[in-house]
Amino acid sequence: MRECQRKLVLFVAVIQLASGIAASQPAGVGASKDDASPKEWTRGMRVHSTGMAPTRQLSFQFKPGQFAHYEVTQRMLIVSKYPQAEEKMQNESVTTKHYRVVAADASGVAQLEPMIDHVRMSVRFNDLAPNAYDSKVDVNPPQGFEDVAKSVGKAMARVHLTPNGELTKVTVLDGAPPALATAAADADPKLNFLIPLPKEPVGVGAVWKDRFQTPVVVGQGLTQPVTMQREFELKKIEGSLATIAFKTTVITPIGNPQVEAQLLQRKPSGVIEFDIDRGLILSQRTTASGEVFQAFGPNTAMQAALETTERWLPQTTAEQPTASRN
Repeated sequence: MRECQRKLVLFVAVIQLASGIAASQPAGVGASKDDASPKEWTRGMRVHSTGMAPTRQLSFQFKPGQFAHYEVTQRMLIVSKYPQAEEKMQNESVTTKHYRVVAADASGVAQLEPMIDHVRMSVRFNDLAPNAYDSKVDVNPPQGFEDVAKSVGKAMARVHLTPNGELTKVTVLDGAPPALATAAADADPKLNFLIPLPKEPVGVGAVWKDRFQTPVVVGQGLTQPVTMQREFELKKIEGSLATIAFKTTVITPIGNPQVEAQLLQRKPSGVIEFDIDRGLILSQRTTASGEVFQAFGPNTAMQAALETTERWLPQTTAEQPTASRN
């Protein structure tokens, strides 16, 4: 049951990351031939092809006072296999969130304030009754959901982003958890809830890659960075709608099953729809699945599957929320 409780904490963390406090950074396996070694390139974005003519400029548009609202639906399944038992955890959540553009300078760099508006989630272990939480209904959240409840309706940080989605700085607001403050001090890439876009105009077939580092636990209280890569490809442009596919890879060689198990759910691939005229993401559909043997020791295994759908929700000015920082 201790393992189940650990996974519940993991699921709560996934919800917080996917809901705009910090977007999880995906990863996968393998690297293309033209990729430099991890020592040569561990962080940042590079354009490998600008695609075919005609080209369009893909960039976010930030206007002070602007709001962008989204709904995120997530389903996750984790199966842990032991010699004499099998443990299953199923999770579902629906989250509404938004970001507010607080300010933007002449170069287009903007301060964005993300906030979770509502969370409805459930966690089920094996055949037990689901443990559920709804932020609009439950005044006192069930055990394990306290951190999620604290994050609903509260702005915790201001994220500084360029028009091409590059994170430059994170300002922590009052009431933010210590872990967020630590990540903000390093401008941790996982705090970037947008996607990187090329600075130059690109056409269909354009490819750009983004590398970042994510920590994994390697021992009692010890962590080490693993270099990840997301590869984006502009598949088509229809009017103002750009369709972008992405897949992810782990650049750092991994030979430890316990580490591989930690990376299973950080390995999504999917499709993003971007509105060129509006300068915002309309939708994202991502999946991640896999199995790691010896994940908990000899004769054990872990299976994981994650499916996330995010869609833009048009709002009127009268419907915009007011952040709470209590």
